[in-house]
Formats: sequence, structure tokens, C-alpha cells
Amino acid sequence: MRLLLKLECLKTVSQEHFFKGYFTAMHGWLAPVAGKGEKYGNFCFGNLFPIKNEKVEQGEEYSIIISSSNPSTIENIFFHLERDSMLNIGELQFKIKDFKIKHQKLKNNSVIESISPVNITTNENGNIRFHRFANNGYLKKLEGHLLRKYAFLKNDKSDIDLFKNVEVDINEKRPFSCFHINFFNKEKNDIFKVCGSKLVLKFNGISEEQLKIFQTLFDAGFGERTVYGAGFMVERFGKEEGIR
Repeated sequence: MRLLLKLECLKTVSQEHFFKGYFTAMHGWLAPVAGKGEKYGNFCFGNLFPIKNEKVEQGEEYSIIISSSNPSTIENIFFHLERDSMLNIGELQFKIKDFKIKHQKLKNNSVIESISPVNITTNENGNIRFHRFANNGYLKKLEGHLLRKYAFLKNDKSDIDLFKNVEVDINEKRPFSCFHINFFNKEKNDIFKVCGSKLVLKFNGISEEQLKIFQTLFDAGFGERTVYGAGFMVERFGKEEGIR
């Protein structure tokens, strides 16, 4: 399930400056609102869009899509919102113009893509290593992570070949990206770098069981640190519909 949030910006800043704090700020706003149930942390969100001229501009309207495979999470956020109220995202203030719930159902021939990095990591001697699409064994690591995530969210362990009849590739325009998460600890500002490949998955007549799993993961987000906006997935259509 998804929530489309429409906002009016009340100040102008550069796109680069805004996105330095965007992912941390969105997480900080959503985490307490989403609800701390059994599957706490089951949400993801996309970028602010559409941004033109590399600026977030006063008086312009923008949108954000928030997703979760748990309908009650989206409902918690929905009922927290009020039209014409103020929403602070980092140092920018927005007026909430409208919001609505969307049900986006995938098909067995859908094409989906990540518009933020799919963060897959391993801990090697105390150091966190992020993995790229080109790394040996990447798809096995990705498949294992996705199946474990589905099992956690749905209490339904599966040993299915998740990528059977699925073409997995990197985004042709931006194959790799990173963003920062900011932590504030005892007056010290720490930064954690979230990096990963941006993926495109083409379904070629996948099974109903695969489709059920991918639908859950589509809304929950792919990879790690999805509650900070990593691995946010959209469906790719014949003509771009502006979802970012």
C-alpha cells in the first residue's frame, strides 16, 4: 500500500543542500508516526518530486510517496496528517495540500526499478562493506536478503527460486548512488554513507508465488535501511509518469 503526499514549499533552497538532510529528516518524522507494532520499521519512501532547475522552490508543489506492505502502517500515517498543516523536512517547511492512499498491484509481466540505492552489506572484521551489482555473487546475496525479509514480514519462509523468469539489471542512466544518514550523538555529528546499485527487474511471466513475494517487497523496499528511503521501488511504464 502507498500514500501519495502533496506539498507546497514555503522556502527556496538548492536541491543538493536539501537532500543532504532529507533522508534523515523523513525517517525522523515517519518513525514515530508509523507505529511500533510487531513489524515496526516496515516502511519506505521516495524522493521529493518533481524538482526543476536543481532547486526546491517556494510556492511550487511537490510530492512524496510513502510505502509499506503493512496497510495499518500507511493508515497510521494517513490519519496523522491534516490538510493545510505545516510539515518540516529538515530546515524546509511545507504546507500539506493533499494526501491519498494508492493500491498499486504488480502483474506477472511488470517492470519495477529502484529509484534509490539498494543497500546490501556484509560485516567483514568489523567493517561494513556494501555490495555492487557487478560483485561476484551479488544476485545470491540480494535473493537471500529479500527472502529473509519476506519471511520476517509475513512469517512465511520460502525456498523459491525468486529470480526465475526475472531479468535483473542495473539502471541504464544511474547504475549506482549514495546518500548520507546523519546521526547526532553527544553534540557530535556522525555520517553513515548508504550506497548501492539501482536495479531494474523485468518479470517474464513469473509465478503467483513469486508475484506475492515481490508485491510485499515492492512496498516494503529492497535491501537494508529502507526506513531511511533506501531501495524505494516504483513500477516502470511505457511512458514515465513522474514517480520518483
